Amino acid sequence: MSGHFQQADLCLWSNNVRGLNAPERRTHLLRTLWAARASLAFVQETHFQGRNAPALRDTRFPTGYFANHPHAKKSGVAILIARTVPFQSQAELADPEGRYIFVKGTIAGHLYTLACVYAPNTAQHHFLTRTLHALERFREGLLILAGDLNLALDPRLDTSLRSSSLPASYQRKALMALKNAGLADSWRVPHPLRRDYSYYSAVHSRYSRLDYIFLPIEYLSLFQSSGIHTATWSDHAPVWTKIASPLGGSMSSGDG
Repeated sequence: MSGHFQQADLCLWSNNVRGLNAPERRTHLLRTLWAARASLAFVQETHFQGRNAPALRDTRFPTGYFANHPHAKKSGVAILIARTVPFQSQAELADPEGRYIFVKGTIAGHLYTLACVYAPNTAQHHFLTRTLHALERFREGLLILAGDLNLALDPRLDTSLRSSSLPASYQRKALMALKNAGLADSWRVPHPLRRDYSYYSAVHSRYSRLDYIFLPIEYLSLFQSSGIHTATWSDHAPVWTKIASPLGGSMSSGDG
């Protein structure tokens, strides 16, 4: 049945889930996503291994794209798409080490590039720079980049101790890479001086904001709202952003 889509919010949701090999954790994630009305979910640390990965889908989230580590149950990223989103895939690119997944396609005729990343806990700036270079060659349309950078971009605001154990050059080079890619932190833009955190390190007794959703600066007019949930079943809190999108229910003369 043909039809068009009316303007509606697209809910972007991102979380480091600290492993999904246990069936109950996969079930809990999918229930959480549906309860949060997530449209597109960006998931880090699935810990899926190679081709032996378990299924991560149900009737509410029937479509997923994955990058898994080939030999170990570590890293791993995924992008899950709700059944309410008419996404038509055109291309995908998966990191062989399970650190990123890029997917390109259309939603109601509009072109999107979706990217989920999980940075290592060392040399984060190098990872981000390399990944953004690869993404620049792949991306078309509206880019949505989400994930765990393992890096507080502004330690004065993004850590409870107002400092970082990492060299200042890490933050500086990461910010430059994001600037060169034309990307904006969708939570920081509307909250320029606010303090909120997505991760707590018991080892360092430090709260940090390590989890992000980035949008191209030229698309910030689509921004609706953003926030950070409370961490419950993972050591990272989910982060979310809503943007305007042609996502509403299909409208046609055949609808009752």
